[in-house]
Amino acid sequence: MRFTRSQKKRLMAIIAGAALFLSGGVLALMHLDTAAAVLFVAAGVFAGAMCVIQAVRGILAGDFFDENMLMTIAAIGAVLLGEYPECAAIMILYQVGELFQSIAVGRSRRAISALSNLYPDTAEVLGEDGAFQTVPTMELAVGDTIRIAPGGRIPADCVILSGTTAIDTSPVTGESMPRDAGPGDTIYSGCLNKSGMMQARVLRPVQDSAAGRIMKLTETAGERKTRSEAFITRFAKIYTPAVTGIAAAIAFLVPLVICLADGTPYGDIFPDWGRRALSMLVISCPCALVISVPLGYFCGLGNASKNGVLIKGSAFLDTMAAVDMAVFDKTGTLTMGTLTVENVHAEGDITESQLLSIAAAAEQHSSHPIAKAICAAAEDFAQTVSVRETAGTGVEAILSDGRTVRVGRPQSDVAHTTAVQVWIDDCSVGVILLADVVNPTAKDALRQLKTAGVEQTAILTGDNAQAADLVKESVNADIVYAQLLPEEKFEKIEALCESGKKLLYVGDGINDTPALARADIGVAIGVLGSDAAVDTADAVLMDTDLTRLAYGVRLARKTLGIVRSNITFSLTAKLLVLLLAALNLVGMWGAVLADVGVSILAVSNSMRLLRYGNKR
Repeated sequence: MRFTRSQKKRLMAIIAGAALFLSGGVLALMHLDTAAAVLFVAAGVFAGAMCVIQAVRGILAGDFFDENMLMTIAAIGAVLLGEYPECAAIMILYQVGELFQSIAVGRSRRAISALSNLYPDTAEVLGEDGAFQTVPTMELAVGDTIRIAPGGRIPADCVILSGTTAIDTSPVTGESMPRDAGPGDTIYSGCLNKSGMMQARVLRPVQDSAAGRIMKLTETAGERKTRSEAFITRFAKIYTPAVTGIAAAIAFLVPLVICLADGTPYGDIFPDWGRRALSMLVISCPCALVISVPLGYFCGLGNASKNGVLIKGSAFLDTMAAVDMAVFDKTGTLTMGTLTVENVHAEGDITESQLLSIAAAAEQHSSHPIAKAICAAAEDFAQTVSVRETAGTGVEAILSDGRTVRVGRPQSDVAHTTAVQVWIDDCSVGVILLADVVNPTAKDALRQLKTAGVEQTAILTGDNAQAADLVKESVNADIVYAQLLPEEKFEKIEALCESGKKLLYVGDGINDTPALARADIGVAIGVLGSDAAVDTADAVLMDTDLTRLAYGVRLARKTLGIVRSNITFSLTAKLLVLLLAALNLVGMWGAVLADVGVSILAVSNSMRLLRYGNKR
C-alpha cells in the first residue's frame, strides 16, 4: 500500500507514540512512576503533535470547535488530572482513526481520479520541416497531424489518416473488446492504440475531447452536496460547541454546586467530574459523522465511475435512489440510431433513385439519423439553392431548377417502420421506409430497472405510433408516447414530474436537452454523444450499455442506505456513551475506544461501497 506524505507522517507519529507508550507501561510495572509518566506524556506529544498543530490552525481560521481542538483539550486535561496513560492513549488512538479515514478517503478518490488521467502528457506532432516533434498534449490544435505509436494512448479526438490498428476503448467506454480502425475512422482521446503505427488529424481541442469531457465531469462530481451532507455540516457546528459547553459545566459548575450544597471541598470533587467531562469531550468528537457520510457518497460516486456511470454530484445519488419512473427517448437511446433505408416507394413518373437523390439533397446538412441514412443510401444528390430545417417537422429545400422539396412525416401512419414522405411543390412523390435496430441491452435494462424498484418505464418519441409500439413490445416498456415534437416531449416530462413521480429521463441528442433539464434526474447516453445532452444531464453513461442505468439506481439506493445507517449508528452510539460518561459508568479509556471504534466502523461501512459489484 502506498502512503501519501501526510499519511507517512501520521504513521510515524503513531509508531513513535506507541513505542514510548509501551516503554512507559513497562516502567509503570516496575513501579518507576515518574519515569513512566514522562514517557507517557512524551508518547502523547509525539503522537499528538499533528493534532495540536491543526487545532491551532483551526483557531487561527476561526474554527474553535473542530475535532483536533476537542482531542487537544482532552489530552491536556488528562495531564493536569495526572492521568498520563490516558493522555497518550487519546492521541495514539485518535491518530489511528485519522490514518484509517485518510486511507479510506484516498481509495475513494483514486476510484474517481483514475478517470482523470485519460490522455498522455505529450504527443508527437508533424512539424513544418516534415519531422515529428514532442509537444505538451494541451498545445495540440485542430488540424495538427499526430503520430500514435503501438501501445500509446490517444491524446485527442482525431480521424485516422494512415495505418490500421485495433483500438481499446475500455478506458473511455468500458467496452472490453477492441475494435478495428483504419483510414477515415474517428478515434477518441483516452483510448489505447493496441497494435499498428498511425497518423491522424486532430478534430477538436483536447479540453473538448472525450477525455477532456470526462475530466470536467469528474472534477465537478464532489461539488453538489446532498441534504444529508448539509445536515451533518450544520449539525457539527451546533453539536460540538453544545457538547463542549455541557462538558465545561460538568467539570466546573457541578462541583461548585455540590461544594455549596454540602460543604465538600471543591478540590476533592473536581477531579472526578473533570474526568467525566474529558470523557464527554473525547466521545463527542464528530469524526464518525463528518467523515463517514461524505465518504459514503464519494465511494458511491467512485464505484459508479468505475462501472461506467458518471454522476455529476452526490446530490444526484439521492435523487437517483428515489426514482420511481424511467422515461426513455427512442431513437439513439432504446434503438441504436443507425437507421438504414429499408424500402423506397416512388409515386408518379419519378424513379426510386431520383426520389432518394432529391430527399438526400434536402437532408444533406442535417445531423438527424434519418437524414444520415437517406444520404448514405443515395447514389448522388440533386443540386439545391437553399435548405431550411424545422425541428420536429422536417426539412425544406429549393432545388436549382426552382422546385421546392419538402421531406417530413408521412400524412398517414406506416406500420412497423420509420418513414418519411417527400413532396415536390406540395405534391407527394413518394415515401422512404427506414429500419432501426433496437439496442441489444435495452430489454434487459428495463427488466433490471423493474427489479431495482423502478415502478414504471415509458418511451417518448417523435416517431409514429406503430413504430413506437413495435419498440415498446421489443423492450417490454409499460407506456409509449408517440408523435411528439421536442417541445411536446418537454411538456410530457413536466406533466409527469408535476404528477408527483420522481422521474428519470434518458436521452442522447440535442432535442433531448429540455427534457433532460426538466426531469428530476437526466441521464445522457454515451460520453461521446451530443455535447448539449452531456452538459445538461445530471449523469452520463459512458457507452450505450443501458444496463449500467439499472446498476446506477441500485448503487444509489445502496449508498443512501449506508449513509443513513452511518448517521443512525453514529448518533445512537455517541449519545449512549455520552450518557454513560456523564454518569461515570465509562471512563476516559472507554470514551477513547468508543470514539475510535465508532469512526472505524462507520468508515468501514462506507468503504463497502467501493466493493459493491454490478450484479445483473
